[in-house]
Amino acid sequence: MIAIITQALISAISIPTEAENINIHLFNGEIISITKAEWRRGKKYSTEDTFVYKRKKEYHKIHQNQIEYIHYESLDTYEKTADFMVEYAEIHDLDEDILKYYHTKRHRSSRTSQTFAIGAWTVGLVANPWFLLVAPLPTSQAVGQMKTVNYNYVLKGKEWKESKRNHKNKIKALKEKAPIQ
Repeated sequence: MIAIITQALISAISIPTEAENINIHLFNGEIISITKAEWRRGKKYSTEDTFVYKRKKEYHKIHQNQIEYIHYESLDTYEKTADFMVEYAEIHDLDEDILKYYHTKRHRSSRTSQTFAIGAWTVGLVANPWFLLVAPLPTSQAVGQMKTVNYNYVLKGKEWKESKRNHKNKIKALKEKAPIQ
């Protein structure tokens, strides 16, 4: 039971990474990497021609005419912010390798939740009825995650390992190119 509850809590917590950032490419060649939290804090002060974000208790402005385009490295961030960011600049479509990485990651996460759900229901029905109290949690997580997966992009085996390695290297290069100051 502890393993099932722990898995549910861990899968509900998201640790932000450089991949989750919004990358704003300026005409002068500079890249500004903004976290979702920085974007949310400054969003209310943004206007039609000025994008505002808050970093280290200071508000920073980027004028619309300075922005060449916006690029995302995360499907989750793209889904949550692209509608708002389109007001400021052209949004580049997500690369196919990003789509493959995130849909595979979602698929694998949903399969893990599905395994815990089956285990909780089985133990609840066979051994300990108290497990029936927590069984709906991993079940609902598995169903919710499976609905968001586009199976056309799901990778398996060696392709998945190669995709993970490439994604890790890409994010490492992005950190060096566009550090958060």
